[in-house]
Amino acid sequence: MRTTLLCAAVMSLLLASAPALAAPLQTDTATMTWQDGAHQLGLESRDGIVRVTQTDPAYFGVRSGDRLLRIDGQPVRSLDDVTSFLARNSRSRVPVILLRKGSQMTVTIDAVAWSKVLPPAPPAPPAPPPPP
Repeated sequence: MRTTLLCAAVMSLLLASAPALAAPLQTDTATMTWQDGAHQLGLESRDGIVRVTQTDPAYFGVRSGDRLLRIDGQPVRSLDDVTSFLARNSRSRVPVILLRKGSQMTVTIDAVAWSKVLPPAPPAPPAPPPPP
């Protein structure tokens, strides 16, 4: 009798936790690619890490595989961090701290080149109708 009750209790606990165990793991992933003629840039953001996936090093100043850590002193944890900085930046040259093949380094990027990868601004809302 005790064994039966113990087995029933264990099975109840296992079945009750089954939905929690079956929940899929979710990752925060986003990608962005841009190409204009010979110039290309690809970025991937996954779980707070932004990496360069493809690039024209001479044009963008970074290499494929580089992990972006900071842009002009601001931490980079998502593609939104990159695009938000570029949208509000007014300088032409900006320091970027990155991790390349295990070594941290600072490179200076041409912010004008990078700003070309920004999506176009949304159109202005329509004008309100004239009063009656």
